[in-house]
Amino acid sequence: MTATAIPTDAGEHALRPASDVPPSPQRSGWKTTRRWIAAQADAILDLHGQFGDIATVAFAGGRGGVITRSADDVKKLFTADPADVPVATAGSPIGPFVGEHSLLTLNGRRHLRQRRLLLPPFHGDRMRGYAADIQDIAGAVVDEWQAGTTIKLQPQMQAITLEVILRIVFGVSDGARHDELKAAIIKLLALTENRWVMLPTFILATRAGRLFGPVAQVSKEVDRLIYRELDSRREAPDLERRTDILSMLLTARDEDGEPMSQQELRDELVTLLFAGHETTASQLSWTFERLVRHPEAMAAAVEAAKHGDPDGVIDATFQEALRLRPVVPVTARMVQRPFELSGYTIPAEKLVIVSILGLNRHPDRYERPEEFDPTRYAGGKMDTYTWIPFGGGVRRCIGAAFAMLEGREVLREVLRRTTLEAVHVPDERMKRRNVTMVPSEGALVNVIRVDR
Repeated sequence: MTATAIPTDAGEHALRPASDVPPSPQRSGWKTTRRWIAAQADAILDLHGQFGDIATVAFAGGRGGVITRSADDVKKLFTADPADVPVATAGSPIGPFVGEHSLLTLNGRRHLRQRRLLLPPFHGDRMRGYAADIQDIAGAVVDEWQAGTTIKLQPQMQAITLEVILRIVFGVSDGARHDELKAAIIKLLALTENRWVMLPTFILATRAGRLFGPVAQVSKEVDRLIYRELDSRREAPDLERRTDILSMLLTARDEDGEPMSQQELRDELVTLLFAGHETTASQLSWTFERLVRHPEAMAAAVEAAKHGDPDGVIDATFQEALRLRPVVPVTARMVQRPFELSGYTIPAEKLVIVSILGLNRHPDRYERPEEFDPTRYAGGKMDTYTWIPFGGGVRRCIGAAFAMLEGREVLREVLRRTTLEAVHVPDERMKRRNVTMVPSEGALVNVIRVDR
């Protein structure tokens, strides 16, 4: 057995056998897979509780890799040459949903090209100009609430974020085309929330690289409507002056002066739909689920929403919810060369799962990591490698700034106009839905007051 000297976090060298691997729970791949599907957050936190920063995870069918919550490991992965640590989603079940040209599945130069084309609408004055629209959309949903009722905030937040997608991303605000596209998207999203539909769909999609059954049928209908919007928008006389993201993507050009193809546009729009709708809705739901159980934090956020927020209290509240309840608990890379992590040499072609949930709660990085305390982010200070709800490096979520804007404006509108209370004291559990974590009871609240 050969041995390799590997730098430790302390800067010294530990001698490990080259065949050494991070520790692993003693259970079958099928049991691990079932638990990962049924209770992913608990499975992740149990792994860290048992093994610390890094562990080996074996899934069914011989799949698996290592999972790490080490900030040093994360920094190495996020700053490495992207060719050495490509994203692992290209062969995942989401590939057939978003398409081969999606920013989520691309690697290398093609990923960089698409990222540059997509970046302008999500930064600067263009993005800040969306704030008023988000406020209007949130306000219209709140107008439907009634004092003295009990509601689930998850579907309410989904209604807001879907309308944001339709109006700001697709640029469709009213009329029959709006209603038809909205109905098709809702139908597709409803299917993706049904585990008895999605489990076989994911399995078949992973094996064959395409969708099957009702999901495929409804997805084709959504595609038809997206292509209709693309064709119609190209002919719009005000295309160059429009501020919706679809229009800006149609006019975007790469370094060679080439536009995105019809298929590339479709894939990126579907990506924005899936990545920007349920994730933000779920994160908002978690923020309210935390606030109604923490009166001091709620009082501070309401004060900021009503009387001004020079200290960024609302942003800090959303950031803390992102830390404690990240809706996407992991991201993954497939290392292409031997890679040193936490004192182990990870062999080439090995999956490395970055534990967003674990790192965001690392006991060495945060005081009282299990507590909801927005004051820890006073002034908006976040460490690049210990707060990673949006991932990092060249793969950091391109819509992160937009998500923060949307979260801020929705929170402000709801907190300014309503009084909400928890229905029951116990925290809502983290429940897996597709690739996201949602409140197990849908963020159930009592509506005490609504200002018209």
